[in-house]
Amino acid sequence: MNFDLDKKDLISLVKGTPPHYDVFEHKLVKRCGNYTGGMSDGWSWNYNISDLTEVELFDLYTTCKNSW
Repeated sequence: MNFDLDKKDLISLVKGTPPHYDVFEHKLVKRCGNYTGGMSDGWSWNYNISDLTEVELFDLYTTCKNSW
């Protein structure tokens, strides 16, 4: 199956795919977001990921997706 995704589509995919703990130290994951632990565990994207290239966005998405 092939899809024609633009940068906006890739950003949506990334924002909808939080990483697993195992990849928190991956260079793009570490640079683009942070984990808040404690009473309300959660991941947030704190970097303007629209500044990333399409290749970096795809790498970030596949890293997060494959971490689960």
